[in-house]
Amino acid sequence: MNHLKSYAALMLVVLLIAACGGDGYKKTDSGLEYKFYTQNDEEKPNAGDFITVDMYYGTEDTVLFDSKNIPNGLTFPLDSPYFEGDLFEGIMMMSIGDSASFKMSADSFFLVIARAPSLPPFIEPGSVLTFEVKLNSFQTKEEKELEEALALENMMVDADAAYAEYITANNITTEPLESGLIFIEEKKGRGPHPKAEDMVSVNLTVSLLDGTRVFSTEDRGEPFEYQYGQNFDTKGLEEGVGMLRKGGKARLIVPHQIAYGAEARGQMIPPFSTILYDVELVSMRSKEAYDKEMKAKQAEQQAVENQRKNSEKAQRDAYLRENNITVEPTASGLYYIETEKGTGPQAMPGNTVYVHYTGKLLDGTVFDSSVDRGEPFSFRLGVGQVIKGWDEAVAMMNKGGKATLIIPSEIAYGTRDSGSIPPYSTLVFDVELVEVEEAE
Repeated sequence: MNHLKSYAALMLVVLLIAACGGDGYKKTDSGLEYKFYTQNDEEKPNAGDFITVDMYYGTEDTVLFDSKNIPNGLTFPLDSPYFEGDLFEGIMMMSIGDSASFKMSADSFFLVIARAPSLPPFIEPGSVLTFEVKLNSFQTKEEKELEEALALENMMVDADAAYAEYITANNITTEPLESGLIFIEEKKGRGPHPKAEDMVSVNLTVSLLDGTRVFSTEDRGEPFEYQYGQNFDTKGLEEGVGMLRKGGKARLIVPHQIAYGAEARGQMIPPFSTILYDVELVSMRSKEAYDKEMKAKQAEQQAVENQRKNSEKAQRDAYLRENNITVEPTASGLYYIETEKGTGPQAMPGNTVYVHYTGKLLDGTVFDSSVDRGEPFSFRLGVGQVIKGWDEAVAMMNKGGKATLIIPSEIAYGTRDSGSIPPYSTLVFDVELVEVEEAE
């Protein structure tokens, strides 16, 4: 790692020197600017090879990327040049051990090579990127695949050795089943075994041989329910759960052949891992019973939703009556009450608008106010940065205008609980359109 830091420090000095004009760069026939610090006349990589480099790049005054924190360097497949004079053409000029600097258009790098939809906001159009590269190694695609295959084979050998050591160290004498599963029953259950499509509820702790705990229903405070026979996790778990009865507990030792095999799972489960399950079958029921319960819950939830909707409408109607509000709502349900006509330009979709507002619930509770903060709120109109009721209402206003907005939950926050705004809340806003900026 020290050589990476030294290299990065050296390259930073080089960047600064280059920025000051003492560059000494040459140019290929294709227009690529390059400069070698170390150059060997040895074999060079081809398109499709996997290369490993130390690299960083940036503009004259900013380093945008540095590979020094990547263990063993940055490895990636070397693409064919995207255009004449690009970075990959430069790397194909290098041999192992070479270090060099390349310059290319930032527009070309981000828009063509990186395929970004637009330049990053911190990059000026027409600016130049400088790439500092040290080629550490390269290999063909076939060599890379062979290396990876050998690495996997070694991992499997190590994993099998760890499995055997665990069995010996823990005095496990239970013979594995034909599949390789070791089923160690800790408590007998009662009743039938699960059938395909039954909904089973289990308490489950998942661990690795070294004791690393991957998951546990203890952490979530309730059992996990799933449909048996639907490949919920691993073949070993499915086989083991099928051997339990209600109330039964067991430890399952699941070798990699019936676990995740050569696949890694996230950062916690390496390839060829033996998985340990401590599992309890809490309950089970038929899929029909489960579907019936879910349907009843959905009907109950819908009834609650309908009651909340009706309650919101009743509260809103009462508010309109008590405040003598007779304006008709728009098609969306918005009540727009103009209190002062603006004399400036009308706000149009795409404009950036600045609005002072006070937001209240129907009972008068103030939940937010730009007036209290002493600074108007700005947003781009008509692009969904605010609730639908705001986008619709502010587009009806002129600069300097004021209005009261009564916004049903359907075009406000809906069923969401937004902290100080409960679900199904009709909102009341007093707004003033302070400024309208044309879109650039």
